[in-house]
Order: sequence, then structure tokens, then C-alpha cells
Amino acid sequence: MKKRSVLTLVGLSLAITLLILFRVNFVKGIRSWESKVLGTLIALAAIMMLYVAYKSVIKRFSKGTLKKEEYALLFDLENKSQSGEVEFYFTIEQSKKVVFSILNEKMEAIKVVQDKEFPSGGHIVRFDVKELANGIYFYCLETDNQKTMKKMFVQHDNLTV
Repeated sequence: MKKRSVLTLVGLSLAITLLILFRVNFVKGIRSWESKVLGTLIALAAIMMLYVAYKSVIKRFSKGTLKKEEYALLFDLENKSQSGEVEFYFTIEQSKKVVFSILNEKMEAIKVVQDKEFPSGGHIVRFDVKELANGIYFYCLETDNQKTMKKMFVQHDNLTV
């Protein structure tokens, strides 16, 4: 069923339930115990219908969402500019082959730091940026189903900006 159809059916069922509830309880001033029981049953049925409709709408909207356990999470670096040995940190929930590389400003791979199978959990990849010139670089984590990268600034001394 389409989203619009589900929402229309929920709205109509709520309107009909409220109409019956109003008719039973407030028309002709009849306030017998039977009308109160019937009104309570109708209210419970309305609540149940809303709950079922809510669950179906949530289920419908959640189709196509990403499963976090299938993806790696690459964290930002602690410092703005880097010099010396840098520790890149990432986590994965499933064992995966990971290619960790350094890219230049033009997004060209200049160095593959690690290319191996990692077990689930948190991992630190170390790389010495002394072999890179001052400038902007990207560190990239690539698996079979994702490619994520983040920016880093390499600055070997305090004289250059």
C-alpha cells in the first residue's frame, strides 16, 4: 500500500470511530451503562487501530534505511594541522577488508597506508606525514560497500600557513 493510502485509511477510521463514539454517548441524552461500555470499547478499538496504523507507517518509512553494522565509522583527527606520526581511528562492527589511503588535493591516491582484513572493533592506523609536503590532504577509508574520506592539513613547521 502507498503511504498516502495508509494515512487516508487511518484518518477515515479515526473519523468514523469518533462519529460513532459521539453518537452513542451524546445524542438523545441517553447515558446508560451499555452506552458507556460501548463507548469504551470503541475508544479501545480506535487506539488499537491507531497503534497498528502507526506501526505500519513506521515500517513503511523505515524501508531503505541503512544498517549501521554494515559500515565503518571513520573519526576526525584531534588536531587541526598534522606533523609527525598521525593516528587515524575507525570502527567496524563486522570483519571487513579495508583499504586506507592518503589522497592529495586533486583526490588522487598518493599512498596506500593499509590494505588488509580487519576484525570487528576499533582500529588505529598510523602514518608518518613527514613524507608529505605542507598542504591539504584527504585520508580515505574504503570497503566493499563504502568510501569515506576526511580532510587533514599537513604543516611541518610554524612558519608556513
